[in-house]
Amino acid sequence: MFNSERMLALLDARPFEPFRLFVGESEFVDILSPKMAIPGFNFAVVGILEPEKSERLISCWVTVWYEQVTRFGLLPLGVNPEDVWQASREEEAGQLIPP
Repeated sequence: MFNSERMLALLDARPFEPFRLFVGESEFVDILSPKMAIPGFNFAVVGILEPEKSERLISCWVTVWYEQVTRFGLLPLGVNPEDVWQASREEEAGQLIPP
């Protein structure tokens, strides 16, 4: 079960590796930098970037409840955050690296 300890471990990893949280069956949230997430005991607030506007400023945020995270995976090394943002929301989970 995903929880705050797992979230902190992913955010605190050095070097940091971008990761994806799957919420439910078809939705996911990419965490491309540890600065994009504010972890809480039961949830995390995750900032959503719009690279064409800014590479550091978020345009909105989502709340991810840990109890709703069905799985997670590391994004491939050397991933360009702008490429991830532009990727289709239908991207197959098979491209992720299991933790």
